[in-house]
Amino acid sequence: MKKVFITLAILIAAGVVAIVAIVSHASRDIPEPDVSDLAVDRPDVSPEDNAYTFFASATNTFYWPTNSDIVTDYLDGKPVEGDPVREVIVRNAEMMETLAKGLSCRICLAPEVTGLDTLLPYIAQWRNIGRVVALKARNERLAGNFAEATDTCVSLLRFADLIQHDAECILNYLVGIAVLELGLQQARDIAQDERTPADDLSRLSAALADLGPFDPGLIRAIKVEYKVVVANTIEDFGKGKFNMDDLMSLNGIDSPSILKGKRIPGYFFQPNNTKQTSANLYRDTIKNAPLCYAEMNLYDVEDVLWWGESKVKLITRPNAVGKILYTMFTPSHAILLERKCQAECGVAATRLVVAILAYEKKNGTFPKQTDDLIPVYMKAIPKDPYDGKPFRYSLSNNIVYSVGKDLKDSGGSSTLFPGRESDSPKRKRWNAEDIVFAIREEIEPVATPLPSESAPSEGR
Repeated sequence: MKKVFITLAILIAAGVVAIVAIVSHASRDIPEPDVSDLAVDRPDVSPEDNAYTFFASATNTFYWPTNSDIVTDYLDGKPVEGDPVREVIVRNAEMMETLAKGLSCRICLAPEVTGLDTLLPYIAQWRNIGRVVALKARNERLAGNFAEATDTCVSLLRFADLIQHDAECILNYLVGIAVLELGLQQARDIAQDERTPADDLSRLSAALADLGPFDPGLIRAIKVEYKVVVANTIEDFGKGKFNMDDLMSLNGIDSPSILKGKRIPGYFFQPNNTKQTSANLYRDTIKNAPLCYAEMNLYDVEDVLWWGESKVKLITRPNAVGKILYTMFTPSHAILLERKCQAECGVAATRLVVAILAYEKKNGTFPKQTDDLIPVYMKAIPKDPYDGKPFRYSLSNNIVYSVGKDLKDSGGSSTLFPGRESDSPKRKRWNAEDIVFAIREEIEPVATPLPSESAPSEGR
């Protein structure tokens, strides 16, 4: 019997030693990872050569109506009385002059984002400025002032392109893409108006060809995101600036007693390991950014970080706190990459719409195939950012289209994916079997021009 107890004690002791060894090994952090490839370059640019100087100044004289529906309804084609629209345009004349100064610059470098508490007061203002510039372009077109409408639309496209190209953060990039969508819509509207002179279509085509690329801005924003949101947050948490109970409660998890307080055992929090895991995921996104959608290696971050497991099982994993930190502060990179593809898709489609309508204006009919546009109306047919093949054109259906994220050519089908029926009209385009753009839309009634404007122009 004594031998049995001794054997049992030895087995228990061996088990305890093994557990301690396993936990000790699992608690061991890795050396500080090399993340020099994720460093953010900030070029040296003088204030007078930085578009940000003028774009920020434009916000100081920017007028946004108390009733913002005036702008949104007008852009959506809803009935709006003329006086409020004219007031928005007239009261933003000084803002437009300041904005124009920034459009001649080659870079828009916003102040450095250094932490989660860095203020970005210009972000919302820039998006609303984009809406007002779009309103002005629409008003000028409806009034028959096509040269002015084209000038304003080109300015809007340039404004958007500068914002996104050197984005200082993800929000900065997304606002640039949102303003771009406003400009592309106005460009298509101008091209689809049969009264628009050929010279103005040529100027629109040239401005559209100058847009992009859209991956450098995204890559820069992602690098800033890693530095500020991941690396700095991990360091701040390690210094006790974050409360563990608050952190866990944000994710719907009751903080176990072993994790309460500011000092977390190494088993649950390994800063360098967390940085390395995060850096690798950010690197994967950066590799994907220049690719077409079909070539991207997309995955669900929550699956990579086993976030789908039960809360109890999750919290018993090594470095659980580090992975909670990551999932809290990391945006969905798959969504960001898709937004980049949408921007490229919108530009490609709009370029084709403008070229086809310019061809029609000269030849009296649409081209039989997109190759007929080369080389007079464009140097090359733009690629579909989803599968990398030439953008599709259907003469019989009066559309150009992309295969979209299902990567299937459905012949220009606008059938929505299941569950997308309640999407807003603007989002439905991106959640259908194909991403479809009509070449010709209905023409709105002519609007009353502003009192200060001249008679309708016939181009330059």
